[in-house]
Amino acid sequence: MSGITFKSDIFYSQLAVFQYGLENPFNDWNDTHVNQGFAWREGPVSFGTLSNDEECKISVRVTDKKEVGTDVIRAIAVPFFISKKGIEVGSIIETKAIDIEEGMYELLFAVKRLENGLGHYSFSFIKNNNPTVNIIKVDEELNPPSVLVMNTEPAI
Repeated sequence: MSGITFKSDIFYSQLAVFQYGLENPFNDWNDTHVNQGFAWREGPVSFGTLSNDEECKISVRVTDKKEVGTDVIRAIAVPFFISKKGIEVGSIIETKAIDIEEGMYELLFAVKRLENGLGHYSFSFIKNNNPTVNIIKVDEELNPPSVLVMNTEPAI
């Protein structure tokens, strides 16, 4: 898979990536999750979007390079395991199923503003048997804690 790009509406200021067909795939957020920009549990991860965005452009790709462009205003990397079934990416009301090879990845979430004002949210899957969690770029909406929270409960 080289990459896929699509438009999506945003609800509750979040986009999610999760195992295809996962029951209760969206995560419950607390204040610490909001401050760090993501809520992670094994199987799904939800990322906070820029507060004014109601719609966006989403790109998903598999790559072997962990690159963050100079125009990126927020970048977060988390571990992500893909099972045989693939993944879904999107918002609470609409997701897109994407077939990506099974394995352990470091998932790089990056945000930039397009010229038309829309947010562009990219999800890069980098094959990695020892992925790390790291906030690489922080914008003015984030205030991450010194120790990142790597657990949450499913949203009900």
